[in-house]
Amino acid sequence: MRPVTGNSAITAFVLITVPANNSGNVVDALMDEYSEFVKEAAAVYGEADVIAKVETPSIGQLHQLVMEKIQNIPHVRVTRTFIIIPQHHEIR
Repeated sequence: MRPVTGNSAITAFVLITVPANNSGNVVDALMDEYSEFVKEAAAVYGEADVIAKVETPSIGQLHQLVMEKIQNIPHVRVTRTFIIIPQHHEIR
């Protein structure tokens, strides 16, 4: 395990709810339209339908990405954003 340090970027997971059979369209839109910020996106089973890992230079840009861009993708109904605490983030 190694802690992630030295990165001032804001990293977050955005959980997205969409109507049935639209997950793939949303994943494609995230990766095609916002690849500068969306590092990973996947359709999943569970409470959310899509999960995206995003990185932005600031909280303000995270807000803009989620509120003005992701929430305006067709079929997106609900988003829940979870900001990573850098001191407690590990990558294996």
